[in-house]
Amino acid sequence: MQIMKHFRSRNPSNASTNPPDNLLWSGKRKRGHAAALLPLIALFIGFFGQAGTERAQAGVAGIQVREGFVVERIYGPKGQGSWVAMCFDDKGRIYVSAERKEGMFRVTPPPLDGVGECKVELVSDQWGHCQGMSFINGALYVVQHGSIPEKDLPPGAILRLKDTDGDDKLDTAEPIFLIPPITDSRQAWWEHHVHAIVPGPDGKSIYVVGGDRDGVLCEKGRTPKHWNRDSWDFNSIPAPYSGGWVMRADPDGKNAEYLCMGLRNPYDIAFNRQGDLFTFDSDLEYDVGMPNYRPTAIRQILSGTDSGWAGRANEMRWSWTPKWEEFQPPLKNIGPGSPTGVCFGYGAKFPAAYQEAFFACDWTFGRMFAVHLTPKGATYQADPELFLSAKGMPITDLAVSPKDGALYFITGGRGAGSTLFRITYRGKESTAPAVPKAPDPATAALHKLRRELETFHGGPNPKALAVVWPLLGHEDRAIRGAARAALEWQPVTEWKQRALDETKPRIALQALLALARSTDRDATVQPALLAALERFNFEKLGADEQCWYLRILTVSASRHGMYPADVAAKLVAKLRPSLPSTDSRVTEELVAMFAAFHSDAVIVPALDLLEHSLAQEEQIFYSDALITAAKAGAWTPALGERFFNLVAERAPRWKGGAFVNPKREAVIKAAAAKLTDGQRQQFAERIEDLMKPPVKGAGTPRTPETPRTFVKLWKLEDLAPALEAGLKEKRNIGNGRAIYTASTCIVCHSFQGDGGFSGPDLSNAGGRYAPQDLLDNILNPSKVINEQYGRSVFVLKDGKEILGRLLETAGDTLVIATNPVNPREVIRVDRKNLASTTPSPVSAMPEGLLSTLTKDDVLDLLAYLLGK
Repeated sequence: MQIMKHFRSRNPSNASTNPPDNLLWSGKRKRGHAAALLPLIALFIGFFGQAGTERAQAGVAGIQVREGFVVERIYGPKGQGSWVAMCFDDKGRIYVSAERKEGMFRVTPPPLDGVGECKVELVSDQWGHCQGMSFINGALYVVQHGSIPEKDLPPGAILRLKDTDGDDKLDTAEPIFLIPPITDSRQAWWEHHVHAIVPGPDGKSIYVVGGDRDGVLCEKGRTPKHWNRDSWDFNSIPAPYSGGWVMRADPDGKNAEYLCMGLRNPYDIAFNRQGDLFTFDSDLEYDVGMPNYRPTAIRQILSGTDSGWAGRANEMRWSWTPKWEEFQPPLKNIGPGSPTGVCFGYGAKFPAAYQEAFFACDWTFGRMFAVHLTPKGATYQADPELFLSAKGMPITDLAVSPKDGALYFITGGRGAGSTLFRITYRGKESTAPAVPKAPDPATAALHKLRRELETFHGGPNPKALAVVWPLLGHEDRAIRGAARAALEWQPVTEWKQRALDETKPRIALQALLALARSTDRDATVQPALLAALERFNFEKLGADEQCWYLRILTVSASRHGMYPADVAAKLVAKLRPSLPSTDSRVTEELVAMFAAFHSDAVIVPALDLLEHSLAQEEQIFYSDALITAAKAGAWTPALGERFFNLVAERAPRWKGGAFVNPKREAVIKAAAAKLTDGQRQQFAERIEDLMKPPVKGAGTPRTPETPRTFVKLWKLEDLAPALEAGLKEKRNIGNGRAIYTASTCIVCHSFQGDGGFSGPDLSNAGGRYAPQDLLDNILNPSKVINEQYGRSVFVLKDGKEILGRLLETAGDTLVIATNPVNPREVIRVDRKNLASTTPSPVSAMPEGLLSTLTKDDVLDLLAYLLGK
């Protein structure tokens, strides 16, 4: 079996981690898987070997961990694939899955005293390719992803593996829930598909979490099916995108229902002692620095909620903000990263605070957070601390051993080599079982009330209205959100008029928001909504209520149609005195609305806001609004010049993800278009300079000849021996930077805010990749292709073939990027004309990119990318 020791970009998968041989670390405290039985093949066909735990003196370089904790390297798989999921059985043995074809293994860790061997056994080479696994009621449940060419595997399914003859070997596999195959235009993005599976707190259910690539696996659910593209940028569509989700089912896979919608791509979930469910959700790295960027976040999974990634219809450029009332906000934003495994510290022989902590792992930056959750209102307050970190250590999963109380974690993903680690506590604090602190009575009452409201989710209930109506205006967002979701499950005819007649502002606004969301394409509703809103003096409402008021107008425009010009004008006249507001949420919503109405009343206040905004995200938001706002005739020469100068001063400093550079270019062009012909002549030189792409290239290459001459078609074995020593030397970072640009890496890859977005962002290559893995990726780009950037062969019914990357599905139209160097070159294909789609095995990145570099040049390039 070939070990695929490399990976590409972000999300759960691998960044090879073969740490130093001296592997025991501690650190000082810092702030901060058709009900048919299928035989498993090759069960336990032998040991892959035994290896003692590698130890060294505490405090050596490598991993930084909280004071008193020690990290040990337990096992480094060789020829066993890249490990991406793990769980314990009741005997304290670890089951792990390789991400591809290598199979599933069982690991018996050595005792904590270090006397003994680490035993690794092959469970089966026919099963694996899992991104979720858990022992539930004595059976191993695994989320088995689709067929692998090298193995005659069935389609994806949740499998229940059992030992039926008592010989301590799993011998049957029962598919309890089939995962629909990804078809037509949708590529097999397994990393954004179905992930973790965990037991429910009642012991009578299973919970599964899925990413944003496909819709939920069942029809029945708890969240009202009212998610859509409700913003001034889009109109609602008939079949909106659901985003990520959590599904609950019986242990045999029956009676499935989804619990929530609108997640991005959470990899794992975990229950606390109180039966509440939590996750660490993903971001979209392209969006970093944009107004719509949604960071990775600690989230509580609540019944009936939409977390804001639903409704996007594959619009990769937009996600919805938690300031909009119908979306569940996160408990805590973390920032850029790639969330992977999570677990609570229950059963760990750790100090009490860490026994109760929610541990959350980040693949990209090699981090593990200990998140301390405290009941607050009807939900929780999350206080994360950085518990563990290391460069080039992409953590994929973790779990507490029921046998020895240590916390184990694995690294790997996207083809890189893996390592099994163990964390123990050797400090002075007590590790006696923690005694959970009971919440105060008021908080406990709110949690109880929220759960009572959640019983009305999932369908009509004649008792619901009387209970939920007075709670629509509750001060706690989770309470009123649960109440509004319950209301949306009731027949609209039973509460429509009551909503239109309600006089209490908070209850009325929540009911009207529910009405707007529940009446798609019913044009008669909009006038009634407007009449109901007239009852309330906007200026006398609180900031929250003003946000709800404006959100009703937005949702109605999306669901019922844009307002006629005369209605829009009346709204502007009514609301203009409130711009700007002392609350930034209200200000932004008013600006967005007036811009959507193409009202010139927004120009001056938006210019003022742009001038005084310090945050890049705000500057982009107000610039976009000004571009959208008015027709050319509404701009005086003075206003046009002012806008141009403001953009010229600010836009060159905009940095972030892959969408920032195109946005910068578009804003500069639009601002220049607001100038008169004479002004464009006056500022011609400045416009030309502004339009030059920002490129980091301050370095001078060792060999400046252009074009470069052929040196060697480098292979990994040519360069690998020189990596360790060569990267310890002082490298010419300027040369590395210049080579990065001259070798055209920058055309496809973003690095520190500059470059293209046809390939993975390399800004944190040093955090994700070991040097050899990064080099292997560059030399052998087709070995493991990041599914987010892989191309497909689209075969049309007329026989024509298109090689490219699917950017988005807009209704029945597929938007396909055909030029890796210029992703804006696209072909639009009607879905009905598509015959088949097959992933291409060849990367868009060509081989031989380093053939004109010397060995020192290669080392300089690696040092630059790795941040040496």
